[in-house]
Amino acid sequence: MPNESTGVELVRELARSFWYSAVLRAGIKLGAFSLLDGKSLTAHELAEEMPGEVGIVRAFVEACEALGLVERQGDRFTNSAVASGFLVPGKEEYVGDHALHHTNAWASWGRLDEIVRDGKTIPPFETDFVDAETYWTNYMMGQHNRAMTGQARHLVESVNLEGMRTLVDLGGGAASYSIALCQANPDLRSVVVDQPEPLVIARELVAENSLTGRISFIEGDFFAAGLGDGYDVVLVSGVVLIKSDAECRELFALARRLLSPGGMIIVQDYLRIDRTPDQARVDAMENLYVKVVFDAGAADRDGAEVAGWLRDAGFQDTQLIPAPTQLALVTAKKPA
Repeated sequence: MPNESTGVELVRELARSFWYSAVLRAGIKLGAFSLLDGKSLTAHELAEEMPGEVGIVRAFVEACEALGLVERQGDRFTNSAVASGFLVPGKEEYVGDHALHHTNAWASWGRLDEIVRDGKTIPPFETDFVDAETYWTNYMMGQHNRAMTGQARHLVESVNLEGMRTLVDLGGGAASYSIALCQANPDLRSVVVDQPEPLVIARELVAENSLTGRISFIEGDFFAAGLGDGYDVVLVSGVVLIKSDAECRELFALARRLLSPGGMIIVQDYLRIDRTPDQARVDAMENLYVKVVFDAGAADRDGAEVAGWLRDAGFQDTQLIPAPTQLALVTAKKPA
């Protein structure tokens, strides 16, 4: 039986944990971490810059200090190393979009009892907390944040694409991983397939990385779009998590048809492969999250299960590749 004082404090901490994400969200939306980066401001000066009511700004910045986002010297405040490194827009390792994406789902999570009882999903943009355009922009840029803070590097280091020249990126979103793989493999060209909205962001990022001549786009549902065939590589990143079992199997059958003999499929997602206790906790919460906001049939799946689906679709040589990041890989080959 848990210690009474420890148990009650755990309950209290869980109950107020949304306060902490609220402080983080407000700091990003108010631009506070940009204002405090490389500068030391009093609460009054910060209130003038944001702007805001000085008494509440003081309480807010002191809460940021309590959470390790801000440091204080006397009556002046500045960014901590965490805020400076990860919460200032324009910096390479910025993850503020990802944080906004998660907190955009507040209203959906607030109705979790209803979701559990009725077995239905409540997309955030149907709650009036955030509009659809903002939600999807934060979502896509949040995935790009993830790629830029280690996931793209892990992907590049984990797959050997030597001799491969054509890739189709199904549900490629902001094209972050097509960009990374093309940068690492100079002979590779990619076709990114997704809906029109994320491809607006993808085109901008591709142009910023001077890859317009090597990365092209097809708008639409990858099950319905005419994608041709003969690709050397199919990339499926962040898609398996949000699809039902039947849709995943259909997707892998499509991937096999798209590939040339000997071609490779790369599945990158939340996949339970050699998970540590900390990762297992993230998996459990991610598994519930996708059922809350995407689809009741979505799931954080076991890597071995995904490998089995690939074999059922006619692939061979499946490999499960754990990651130091949150996303792992499963790769397989179409028979030559």
